[in-house]
Amino acid sequence: MAKLTDLPPETLLTVTSFLWSGQPAKKRLFDARNSDENNSLAKSLHSERLSVFNFSSTCKYLHEVLKAEKYRFVSIHGYNSAQKLLSLLRLIRVRPEIGDHVQRLHLNLFTLPSGYTSISYEQLRSLKTWAETIGIYIRRTTLEDAKEYENRDAFDRQEVDPNDWNWNSSSPDEAYHNHDRECLGIICNMLFHYLRNVKEITFSTSPEIFHRVVGHLLASRPMAMQNSMATIRLPALQSLALETDLSQSSQPDMFDFYDIRRLEAGISDIYLRGFDFYYEDRPKFPGSPLRSIVLQDIYLFYHPESFFTILEHCEHLTRFIYIRTNHDDNREEMLPFPLTIEKGLRKSRQSLRTLCFCCGPVHWRDKNNRIFESFESFKVLENLWVDAWSCGWAVRDTLENEFDVESESNFEEEAVTPAVAVTLIRTLPSSLRRLHIHGPVDRIYNSLRWLAGHCRDGMMPRFKEIAFKDLESTMATERLKVMFREAGVKTCRVDLDPISW
Repeated sequence: MAKLTDLPPETLLTVTSFLWSGQPAKKRLFDARNSDENNSLAKSLHSERLSVFNFSSTCKYLHEVLKAEKYRFVSIHGYNSAQKLLSLLRLIRVRPEIGDHVQRLHLNLFTLPSGYTSISYEQLRSLKTWAETIGIYIRRTTLEDAKEYENRDAFDRQEVDPNDWNWNSSSPDEAYHNHDRECLGIICNMLFHYLRNVKEITFSTSPEIFHRVVGHLLASRPMAMQNSMATIRLPALQSLALETDLSQSSQPDMFDFYDIRRLEAGISDIYLRGFDFYYEDRPKFPGSPLRSIVLQDIYLFYHPESFFTILEHCEHLTRFIYIRTNHDDNREEMLPFPLTIEKGLRKSRQSLRTLCFCCGPVHWRDKNNRIFESFESFKVLENLWVDAWSCGWAVRDTLENEFDVESESNFEEEAVTPAVAVTLIRTLPSSLRRLHIHGPVDRIYNSLRWLAGHCRDGMMPRFKEIAFKDLESTMATERLKVMFREAGVKTCRVDLDPISW
């Protein structure tokens, strides 16, 4: 039997790859958020990294072969984020090759409790000269704040002047948090300078901290580049995942989509979760490389129509996913309309292959000017995941409560109120492969029967999978499934995890 030391490096790297999770960042964040276990993502990342380190420590040969693999995925999470970032930064300064090995970075950043500072005055002062050598400048006021905040008692005795606090702060506690955010922004920016090969960054943090990070990245650019999309840091960055938790915030977590576009020009894959989203009319940067946008529990702080402008700036999307899992009735007016999504994606109609939209039973049902009108123009669409309410197919609450099927054999379809909903299913493009419909579909029973009879008859020759919720009539449900199976189309349960589509 061959020993590990007899195996070629390529084989060892293949074996090691199975110790890391192959799931994308957005999928891991989605699963972690739905997990009952606290810090499940941090624990899984730690376990994976520990397994790789233990494997590489078995002998000198493995240590040499896997020296790059050990740092391919780096995670900073848990208590005292700033000190952990600082330790990694110092390690990379001594061993710069480690920075070159990092390809995926997970940052779970948060400030310390009020009264404690993440970075001491001496630590910040020692960073100042180093930072200036790489084009990053620490303000004198930041150093002064660090020195002052180290003494909690002295700070408590001073008079509070609201004009001294950034971000409209109104208390000394908030001033502490603002200072910590500033320190986190500085260290992140210094760290990014050395991560020239990082392709994916996952942020689990507050919008305020993310704003500070972006602000420092932009400020470190030459003046002529600060309002452009030219890249100076993170040149290899392709994927960005950013999440916060609206349920834990007493105020809206305001986030401007424009900040992402200014962060780096090469990002092609974005996942955002848990923000109140706003967008102001800004100059359009040509040649947007965005190919995938996944939004979960994103609410529009201004009028939902502003979302139309955001999508118009993305001309070559291949995937767009919008999912609402936090059903807060107070935020329904902040949801984008399905019709707004349809119109906003018009510049990507020749490239979009995956479209998922799920908001559940909300106020726009049965309104022609808000639901989807047609899928016909999406010429290359292969995967479609929609909820029945967004298409006008779901039974209204008043009808659903009164609906009574006397027997399985005399099932009758309820009338569809929006006229466009009657013909919508006939606009499905010929390129479609998968269709999943979430929610009640009793009102389109006859439309589904029509689809079963025509889907493989020239209409959708590549159609292979359909999923829908069971109808009130078991017999009607089985009849539909038999018709689709006879047409060569697989019937299955609705995938409740469209984030991975």
